[in-house]
Amino acid sequence: MGRRRYVPTVVIAFVSAVCLAVTGCSTGSLTSRDPSTPEAAEATGPAVLRIVAGSEQKTVLETIVGPWCKDKGYTCTWKLKGSVDQARDLQAGQVEADAYWFASSVFSQLANTKHVLSDVKPMFLTPVVYAGYKPVMDRLGLVGKDVTAVQIIDSLESGKTKVWATNPTQSNSGDTVLFSFLNHFAGNPPGQALTATQLKDPKVVDGMKKFFNAMDRTPPSTGTMTSQCVKEPNLCQTMFTYEDLVIEENQKLVREGKDPLYVAYPRGAMAISDAPLGFVDHGQANAEEHHKIFTELQNYLLEDDAALKKLAAIGRRPGNGVGLSMSNADTKVFNPDWGIKTTLKEQGVTFPSSEVIDQALDNYHSLYRKPVNTYYCLDGSGSMDSNGGWDGVKDAARALFDPAEAKRNRLQTAEKDVTTVAIFNRNLAAGPWTVTGNDPSKLTDLREEIDGYDPQGGTNMYSCLDRAVQQLSTSSVSKKLIVVMSDGQSEDDSRDPSIDALRKAHIPVVTIAFGKSASPGQLQEVAKASGGSYVSNENMVSALREAAGYK
Repeated sequence: MGRRRYVPTVVIAFVSAVCLAVTGCSTGSLTSRDPSTPEAAEATGPAVLRIVAGSEQKTVLETIVGPWCKDKGYTCTWKLKGSVDQARDLQAGQVEADAYWFASSVFSQLANTKHVLSDVKPMFLTPVVYAGYKPVMDRLGLVGKDVTAVQIIDSLESGKTKVWATNPTQSNSGDTVLFSFLNHFAGNPPGQALTATQLKDPKVVDGMKKFFNAMDRTPPSTGTMTSQCVKEPNLCQTMFTYEDLVIEENQKLVREGKDPLYVAYPRGAMAISDAPLGFVDHGQANAEEHHKIFTELQNYLLEDDAALKKLAAIGRRPGNGVGLSMSNADTKVFNPDWGIKTTLKEQGVTFPSSEVIDQALDNYHSLYRKPVNTYYCLDGSGSMDSNGGWDGVKDAARALFDPAEAKRNRLQTAEKDVTTVAIFNRNLAAGPWTVTGNDPSKLTDLREEIDGYDPQGGTNMYSCLDRAVQQLSTSSVSKKLIVVMSDGQSEDDSRDPSIDALRKAHIPVVTIAFGKSASPGQLQEVAKASGGSYVSNENMVSALREAAGYK
């Protein structure tokens, strides 16, 4: 077709960002037909466009892309998948759609190492911001002024606020924050990309260690983080996120009669998400026709006045303008009382090569992040044998505790981590075994203990949760996590006191459903009570990465 292949460089000098991903995956469709029908989900034919998109594009898909498709008589189906997973799929040659819509150019760049993407263009822009309720931001001295990255770092290290950022190995916004401050500590101005040599600079390593040591929690996705942070101001007072998501959240808070969030822009470490949308010709039927629809959609989002107004109404800055500045912006959306600025002149940080991006993500686990004390509760009951769940647990153990597999999936155990594994049935069935550090032979021993266990007996996950809370509550390691792998079919005699203890402990629990016909009810309740998350095991590695996202 002679299409222009995407060269992995920053498309516009000021455009940069990294991965806002919901590390789990949800699906849906936008179509001129009933989106619940199988025909919509499995649509084929020339008037079809299948899209895989980051979760941050959900509002755009529902309110702008979907109606446009319907008006044009096209069938547009979509699947939400984090930018990390999009990149992994395309690197592995696992193509399931015509178009891929990333949160930012960093992960479209990582995805395109085999040059499968074409006609990639940024659709709109949104910068990374530091956000919190106005009284907190005022107490930190960040209201009503231009704020530098140094001032934000000082506020973090002062201990005057509880701050969250998403895990950079799992989430786009966290990755954006990672590279924002890597460039800051390296002293790089806009236009100068981070190098592999700079990653080894003791000044950079020390700065990033202090930065992430100030994080009270690192949820695996921006959506999870934002909703939990707003609901639990005693645990989260400030966070790093995207401006457009703050605007969306503030619009909801104001409608509910609640106080909105206030934002500050880290001058000297500004990073920008540019929402690149690219096409993949993988030999699919009707590729030419699908590409035509794709091009029409790009032109609509970039050039149509009505589309630009709709994007601005949900806090997206135009992708075809000059920098982040906007003229005649709606102050009800880009509200100056929320700290929103429409006259930003600063260019975003320049992102590095794919090799440097990969090394920086590995460094997060090996050098930068806080040590984590993780307690794994593994369901070893008889039902896990009959429903195939235990085979999934053994696969999970291989992904977690085999060093090569863990590195490939960014599930590494760090040098100062503490890892405990307990197998439960009606009581404690085996273990607990605890490993301090990341000695490969000791982690392999954990995997072998799991491989050698034969599931049997009844199920009481609450007994394991009680033991985990008790052990972690006395730990000197400040960052703690419980991971439950179960089919969810537990006795519930001790349910109420266990749930109450989880609420009081403030230790997130990630519950992963294993086995055919897994029962989600109890697992979802445990996750919600603890401020963690529930993941169904449709994709084991994605489920584990959801859990590892809290590290």
